Amino acid sequence: MKKILLLLLLFPLGISAQSEDTKTEKAKDSVIATSQKVLDKATSENSVMGTEQVEQDEITSPKCISGDCLNGTGTMQYPSGKYVGQWKGGLRHGQGKYTWNNGDTYQGAWVDDKRHGQGTYIWHDGSKYKGNYSHGIRSGYGIYYYTNGNIYEGTWQNNLKHGIANFYYKNSVNIGGKYFNNKYVSGTGINQETYKYKPE
Repeated sequence: MKKILLLLLLFPLGISAQSEDTKTEKAKDSVIATSQKVLDKATSENSVMGTEQVEQDEITSPKCISGDCLNGTGTMQYPSGKYVGQWKGGLRHGQGKYTWNNGDTYQGAWVDDKRHGQGTYIWHDGSKYKGNYSHGIRSGYGIYYYTNGNIYEGTWQNNLKHGIANFYYKNSVNIGGKYFNNKYVSGTGINQETYKYKPE
């Protein structure tokens, strides 16, 4: 009888302990389930982002579409246009032509992926630069052809007219003019008929 009585007294404690264990397990299960949902969502979002990233990389990354774009002659498609020419170590190096999507073109020398040496850049509006480049910028001697027919023949620095130059207008020419950071400083005007060396 004492045993039964003892059992009856301890039984509620057992139930209480069991229910606490059950609550704890349910709480753990809930935390695990919530964590799993968060993990599943994160994995799902990452896989979507991964797909988008790959698709974006396909759009923004250059792609060799023919030839040897490492060391040789090949054609590379870029987001902004297409390059056809020589390569060295995976960089544009040697002679090549880049055509931009807007219609601009550059044809000439490249060194280490930059316009360097003699080349011709033609803008889609018809204006043109023919001359020297240094590390991607107009530098040294070059001729700029304006769309209105005017011509600048002289030296350049940092893509700007800079130094001694001739400026050819429709009916006259300014011989030996001086330019500083793209601004005309001084020169002597001579009629074009008396000056036979206008660039073609």
